[in-house]
Amino acid sequence: MKKYWQYLLYVCMTTVWVAITVVLPDFLDNPITGLRSVLTIGVYVVAVSIVSWLWLYIASLNKYVAAVFVPLYGMIGATVSYYRMMYRVTITPLMLDCIFHTNIEEASGVITWSLIMWVMVNLAIGIALVIWRWRLEKPKYAWLHALVATLLFGGYYHFNSRLHQSINQRYPMHIVESMRLYIHLQQQRQQPHQMPEYVVESAQDSLDIIVMIGESARADHWSLNGYHRLTNPLLSQRANVVSLPHVYSEHTHTLASVPVLLTRADSLHPEYQYSETSFAAILRNEGFHTAWISNQDLGETFAAFPAECDTIIWLNAGKSVFVFSGWYDEELLPEMDKQLAMEHAKNLLILHAIGSHWYYNNHVPKAHNYYQPITDNRVVTNNTKEAVINSYDNTIRYTDFVLDSVISRMEDRCAIVIYLSDHGESLGENGYWLHAAGAEETKYPACVIWYSDRFAQQYPDKIEALHANKNNRYRTDFLFHSVLSAAGIVVANTDSTINIFQTYHH
Repeated sequence: MKKYWQYLLYVCMTTVWVAITVVLPDFLDNPITGLRSVLTIGVYVVAVSIVSWLWLYIASLNKYVAAVFVPLYGMIGATVSYYRMMYRVTITPLMLDCIFHTNIEEASGVITWSLIMWVMVNLAIGIALVIWRWRLEKPKYAWLHALVATLLFGGYYHFNSRLHQSINQRYPMHIVESMRLYIHLQQQRQQPHQMPEYVVESAQDSLDIIVMIGESARADHWSLNGYHRLTNPLLSQRANVVSLPHVYSEHTHTLASVPVLLTRADSLHPEYQYSETSFAAILRNEGFHTAWISNQDLGETFAAFPAECDTIIWLNAGKSVFVFSGWYDEELLPEMDKQLAMEHAKNLLILHAIGSHWYYNNHVPKAHNYYQPITDNRVVTNNTKEAVINSYDNTIRYTDFVLDSVISRMEDRCAIVIYLSDHGESLGENGYWLHAAGAEETKYPACVIWYSDRFAQQYPDKIEALHANKNNRYRTDFLFHSVLSAAGIVVANTDSTINIFQTYHH
């Protein structure tokens, strides 16, 4: 028994090394204000560290396996933590995509002497721990220990859905999970999609269509729709801005909602999101220069659609919503400028924003924190409702700033800008917070249309229809048909009731 306790001490000390080196840096961006937040973070650090404890327990049962696994585990962890601390990046499917498509010259630029020293220090610690393990005897019935530990890991890993997500986003599981998602995304990209049959009603010589997909922005927190706070100070001063306050989303999380925005899929034909192309493929086929500029994660349900564009730009590929701050949508603007500078006659730019995703403060520069006090804890229920709403409303004001900046770039062009959030957000109503729970507040996303004077002059019938339709109720699947309509294209076997640029007569 004494020998077993010595083995257990070895595993515990090895886990402490990993926890300090790798796990703790994952919580650098978590706000710490008071004992409650310290305890909350402490619980998550311990919860994530238990996964390492179980892995190390199993691997170290055999000293030969330990001799390979422990140093390797520490070296990989040290590399991950270095980039987490120095560059605020982590392993994500998009980061893996970047890694697998880089060359030696580009890779060498991120290998520094400080990284090498950090890895070597942890390699030395790993070797020392291996020497310790070799001096210990293997526990009796090692196969039984391995079986029990494996069962404990499986049970623990799937015990709690919220904890499950947190574990998946942190070392070591985030490497496994990111690799799984990366492989799945590659498979999704390779699946064939058929272009729906369409008719070109009018050909454009010059036209810019900007589609900005928002995140978690609910319509009733936009002052354009009557909210008591001035959350749209810039857009409210602009001409040619039309808000659609009655848009309805059948889905309340990004993975389910975005494919409906991009394709002909609806409640009657959900299969179209898997079998047909997005509107980007159709416009590209009609001579539009198409670009997907994203400040979001790449979801497995819509992985194929960015690849239908001429250009794909991933901002912040190494960021995760679980662990990062300083993730701002104004970073979309320089990339948008680069695309417009190419001077194509016809452009479709799809801007996928991080918008109002929790943790709200992470996505709003401090200068835009207009409403105070704001949240100071990553656990939403550890904040006051007032602070949560203030932080959320700050994201809406910041979106107002970003969207106004997008519009300012299109004023002298024949252009239309369509902003549509993927879904709304719950802010404590009936005990619900955030989204994906299906609460009613999450089903009403914000939607704003802006058109340039040149567009209005060239297509007065479309503008007349837009104003006539602005108070109508639409599902979010209107976007697919309306984008094509703005370009003078109609998909076969559809009706005008889901096109905001065409008047529907009963």
